[in-house]
Amino acid sequence: MTSKLLNRKRTNISFDDTIIRILLVLLFFITSNFSIAKNPPNPYWFDVENQLIQVSPQIIAGETDSAKFEAAEWVFAKLQEELIKPESFSFSFDLLRHTTVAIASHPNSRVRIFSFNVIQKNGVFVHYGIVQRKGKKENKIWALKDTTSALPANFQEQTIENPQWIGALYYQLIPISKPYKDHYIVIGFDGNNKNSNRSYLDVLWFEEGEPRWGKPLFRESIEDPSAENRWIWEYHKSVKMVLRYETEKNLIVMDELGPSYPQAKGNYFLYIPTGDYSAFIPNKAGYWVLQPIDLTDFGQGEAPNIIKERPLPTEPPVSQENILKPDPNSPDGG
Repeated sequence: MTSKLLNRKRTNISFDDTIIRILLVLLFFITSNFSIAKNPPNPYWFDVENQLIQVSPQIIAGETDSAKFEAAEWVFAKLQEELIKPESFSFSFDLLRHTTVAIASHPNSRVRIFSFNVIQKNGVFVHYGIVQRKGKKENKIWALKDTTSALPANFQEQTIENPQWIGALYYQLIPISKPYKDHYIVIGFDGNNKNSNRSYLDVLWFEEGEPRWGKPLFRESIEDPSAENRWIWEYHKSVKMVLRYETEKNLIVMDELGPSYPQAKGNYFLYIPTGDYSAFIPNKAGYWVLQPIDLTDFGQGEAPNIIKERPLPTEPPVSQENILKPDPNSPDGG
């Protein structure tokens, strides 16, 4: 009898230990993965965000340029007032991000960029921005105002120091460690004017605690002995350009652009995507080298069987020259 009781007790102890282990594991995952639920953001920040989203739509929807700039200046001042506070860095501002303010950030970065723009009646875009850098006692911030029109003609080749800034809406920020530390590749968009858009690939870095823009990290080819500080593309107002960082592949993919017709060569506001793609790919030294790529998978998954089973053409394709050649037998001559 005594033996049976001891065995039963040992069984109970083993069972209880198992339950305890399971509970500890569950507690670990709850505290590590759902710490936000345990320590929700201070309601103060929701109130700040609510104030911002009450005003920020007027930056775009204002009836006059003066009304747009008045809203922009208020949002600009409010962000500077709040983003210097250390608690602000852990607040995502997701609602604000979905109105008018772009926020470029990265989970492994102590830096993020807030940016927005005013679209004037004449079609010219004017940008505002704030660089926020996380600190222990308080954050460091730098207010950015668009000085593109005052920059020298060769600004693409130069490092630009604060308070100068090439205005853009930044939508991606990528920390890098080679060949420099505390550097960030930033990708942005500029609506520019009524004729064209621009896309930017730039580098944000810090020297003596101050932000700088532009660093020779981008090479046009493997054979290229020099490197560019930044890349700027200009293209037709009605088209969109793919320019984004692909995390899983660790490359920056982009549309190749070309003139919409031969006579438009050199007139960049008439450039459009060609249907080909290139990518900046980092090499061992940390430089990003431009290379052509075959990019057909944008996450759409495996092609349907009907595409796979389509028979190959038995005749050579008709050349573009023949397609464009008028048919003399056609009633309209074309």
